[in-house]
Amino acid sequence: RFAEIGKKGVLALMSDSTNVERPGYTMSEQRVAKSFDDLFAQATGRIFVATFASNVSRIQQIIKIAESRGRKVYVAGRSLQRITEIATEIGYLKIRKGTLLDDRQLDFVDPDQVVILTTGSQGEPMSALTRMAGGDHRQVQVTQNDLIIISATPIPGNEKLVGRVVNELLKLGADVVYEKMYEVHVSGHACQ
Repeated sequence: RFAEIGKKGVLALMSDSTNVERPGYTMSEQRVAKSFDDLFAQATGRIFVATFASNVSRIQQIIKIAESRGRKVYVAGRSLQRITEIATEIGYLKIRKGTLLDDRQLDFVDPDQVVILTTGSQGEPMSALTRMAGGDHRQVQVTQNDLIIISATPIPGNEKLVGRVVNELLKLGADVVYEKMYEVHVSGHACQ
């Protein structure tokens, strides 16, 4: 589209980007899907995935892979619940009937059949993942059999918050995977 506009006489597009200083290209979301599928295949207990509530494409990837692996999905975090509900209503998310779990169903599904999709990828103090890490979440307690995937890069300034949450999750015995360890996130911003 930019090339089409350029053909009409525009000489230059000037814009900024979070990744403007990084050479090359931003990785494809397909790499993230492959990483998720590999991690889901290896997991023997519950899988938690923390991501931005606004990333509907990522939410769809997680749900699709969970369904392909015979897992049910529990959505934790008000913003994520609301966006999932709205995106489903307007057709942006495709979710098979029976995939989503509510609070009452969560405890009755075997842990190796559950994915918990959650907010808190930035270590926000009131987010679902932070409350889980601190043992303050009403429905979910993290155990040593859980795999936690943080599918985001800390926004500058949030590194310490994310680090604290990771440390608390590790103290609980969970396995924690994040972007620097595995390709579980790609930026939504273009590189050079």
